[in-house]
Amino acid sequence: MANQIGYISNKITPEELFSQKIYWLNQLSLEIPETNFITDYVRPIKSTGRNQHIEFELPQDLSQSLINLANNSYLSIYVVLLAVLNTLLSKYTGNNQIIVGSPVPKHQANENLVNQILPVHFHLEKTLTFTDLIFQTKQTLIDAYSHPNYHPEEILNLLNIPQNVNRHPIFDIVFLLENIHDNYYLNNCQNDITFSFLVTENVIKGKVEYKDQLFRDKSIKLIIESYSQILTQICQNPHQKISDISCITPTQQQQLLTEFNNNLKSFPVDKSLHQLFADQVQRTPNHTAVICGDNQFTYQQLNEKANQLARLLCSCGVKPGEFIGIIKQRDVNFLIAILAILKSGGVYVPIDSTYPPDRIKYMVSNSQVKFLLTDSTCDLTECLSDCPQLKHLIFLDINSDKSTLRGIVDTQIYHLLDFANLSPENLEINVSGIDPAYMIYTSGSTGLPKGAIIRHGGAINHIYAQFDVLELTEDLTFLQSAPASSDISVWQFLAPLLIGGKTIIIDTATVCDPQRLFECIQSQKITIIELVPTILTSLINYVGNLSTDARLLPHLKWMMVTGESVSVELVNKWLKFYPQTKVVNAYGPTEAADDITQLIIDHPLPENLCTVPIGKPLANLNLYILDSQMQLLPIGFPGEICVSGFGVGLGYWQNQISTKSSFIPNPFINYAKALPGTNTDFIYKTGDLGRWLPDGNIEFLGRIDHQVKIRGFRIELGEIETLLNQHPAVDDCVVVTHKEAQGNLQLVAYVVANHQSVVSISELRNFLKEKLPDYMVPAAFMMLEALPLAPSGKVDRKALPQPDHLRPELESAYVMPQTEIEKVITTVWQKALNVEKVGIEDNFFELGGHSLIMLQIYSQLRELLPKKLSLMEMFKYPTVSTLAKFLSEESNSDFIRENDESSKKIAAGKQRLKQRLQQKK
Repeated sequence: MANQIGYISNKITPEELFSQKIYWLNQLSLEIPETNFITDYVRPIKSTGRNQHIEFELPQDLSQSLINLANNSYLSIYVVLLAVLNTLLSKYTGNNQIIVGSPVPKHQANENLVNQILPVHFHLEKTLTFTDLIFQTKQTLIDAYSHPNYHPEEILNLLNIPQNVNRHPIFDIVFLLENIHDNYYLNNCQNDITFSFLVTENVIKGKVEYKDQLFRDKSIKLIIESYSQILTQICQNPHQKISDISCITPTQQQQLLTEFNNNLKSFPVDKSLHQLFADQVQRTPNHTAVICGDNQFTYQQLNEKANQLARLLCSCGVKPGEFIGIIKQRDVNFLIAILAILKSGGVYVPIDSTYPPDRIKYMVSNSQVKFLLTDSTCDLTECLSDCPQLKHLIFLDINSDKSTLRGIVDTQIYHLLDFANLSPENLEINVSGIDPAYMIYTSGSTGLPKGAIIRHGGAINHIYAQFDVLELTEDLTFLQSAPASSDISVWQFLAPLLIGGKTIIIDTATVCDPQRLFECIQSQKITIIELVPTILTSLINYVGNLSTDARLLPHLKWMMVTGESVSVELVNKWLKFYPQTKVVNAYGPTEAADDITQLIIDHPLPENLCTVPIGKPLANLNLYILDSQMQLLPIGFPGEICVSGFGVGLGYWQNQISTKSSFIPNPFINYAKALPGTNTDFIYKTGDLGRWLPDGNIEFLGRIDHQVKIRGFRIELGEIETLLNQHPAVDDCVVVTHKEAQGNLQLVAYVVANHQSVVSISELRNFLKEKLPDYMVPAAFMMLEALPLAPSGKVDRKALPQPDHLRPELESAYVMPQTEIEKVITTVWQKALNVEKVGIEDNFFELGGHSLIMLQIYSQLRELLPKKLSLMEMFKYPTVSTLAKFLSEESNSDFIRENDESSKKIAAGKQRLKQRLQQKK
């Protein structure tokens, strides 16, 4: 066969060398695309593993078709094979910029060349046909081969590209044809995968060499399968567009649509939640249904109280499907309110009472609630003014402070005595599984939250799917620990009541305190608990200091971890202490009735595993991994996690644009699982990135957009940016996530202030605190002269400086610690806050602290300091000096009154303690 590349001399002039340097600077000066396959295992600091390989052979007819397509030229065969790889990589990464390492041809390679493997940068346009791509690939290769004399280290230094000892700095994949390339020069190349082919007399043979430290052999076999599928298609029709080429085989497509989603179950999804509860009341009227502190109700008592409140709602004119708000702390009355609203035919809308007043006001106004349930502990003065549609305000206790109702006019006020004597009998209101049950507000990119609406049948399907997979029975004792405004709270509140179990409601202070949390789990004989990883970490750290006998939890069967990604290390730590208690890694969005997948873990995971998989689809749900064109992606390919089936909700309230973009009629109509009673099965696009694993589990890979989960709460970074840009001193800003040394994510705001204003970080933080919940306020602010921009004009997030861990610019001056107790507290704060220097007058929250960090500090100080310390006291004294003075027992009755500077922070601290430390999706 002919070789179409001519010999290029290695004798090169300084002018030619300069020209070649300019060429490579132009090729690599743009943002270098991530062109690699996702690793199965954590990349080690130093590569010590072996290279494994898998050999394969193209069928003879396919080999001959390829040779014919390439006109019997080795170079052309190489170009076609490389174009197939580029097509595969483009579909795998979703990028049209691909970089692959290509060795210089044998006749050109020699020891005088500075670099033997060239980082060839390909630009793929999906509108091209494959024949166009062949021509483009060939031209790009010839250009690269014409510039072999460049020094890689010089280029890397000029472009500030970091070098690693365990990875090639530019490309991870090398592609060669043994007929024209020599693999001798690959020995010192730090690439992850090498594709090599050999044209023999009858067939084309292939080999993929890979690092077994990074990849399973099954992953490589699947890549080869997709490569062969593309190759088969282009040989049959080389004139088709790249966008029309599929890399999934018919066999695998059937596996994804049927085998991986084979989960049909018969659940009572045609009924309502309160109907199922009423049925359970008939079966176990005298069994304990709920416990909260000293309050305890049987099923009969709980049902009667809910019926009485429901009758008041009906007498006030509640219409079927009408939104009814609840603003109060979690307790038994909150559960009664939920049941009463459902029994009245209404849709409950939980609103966190600790949210800033403007956020509460927006939710009340946006939801158009005419009815609002609350109690006398909530100050509604600032929250409910200017809400003219609100007509009925119902207090679930006896007394209300009229001063909390200033500005609320034309609203009828009711109290407990107004419904305590109403009939306790069940109401006859027709509600079915297709009717809406609740609306949960989630973060929105426009700066305003969105209300996601879920049907009764969707919530029931989730609850009964958990009954099925976790084998839950009437001995279920569930710890209700999630915020009432979260979707997780729905099944925590209601699941035990549909099966004859008990709901144990605990306050946030108990969730925050690992000792109290442990004692509650132990004393209440909890069988299932659901926590975010940060709270679980604190609990594990606590039980690690107990004796083997003292830490026993004989009744606990399930530890559910949810809200954000959990580490392999944390799972294994739990199983070390409690091998009999299985870990459930659950995943799901609010818009699809909470969990849609979960993985049950009953033995330690390999320590080098990259992530903990999120498991398989729950019953009556279909999970898909789709590309931007809503096409199925093969096993192992990253794409958007999409869900259809019984749990998918009705969309967003009064937000048709977001609803239409996120809720799509299921294109895989033959495999649809529409909720009985509905006509269409909708796919909800989660915006999360994931991939199928060969065993049918899904691996979560992060977000596609700028939405994240922090401390269990789903956050649109755009919402924070929108509000921050409203500050008159801010010209521009961007908010990103940063992983702390402990592995937790924190929010970092990068701010460009206008030159006419001087603004402190404290001012910016307080500005956001007035508008956003605690968990959405960035932990760190960095002031920049300008935001770095990519060549596209967009913010180059990768070029943003890392948080420097220096003390932020605060309004208070730095005062160094003096006493021993101040030094101990300061040292603990610095480590937990990841701040190099903390002054004794610095406010904890202005340093970027939040409730979960306070929990970590609390646990450490309890061990280091002799004086007994409560978590509430730490919130009461938010500076080192005030806390040290309290601990030194130097305070007196005048101390609190003198501490005017801290007193303004106390109320906010208490609210933070009450609100955020758990789960939300």
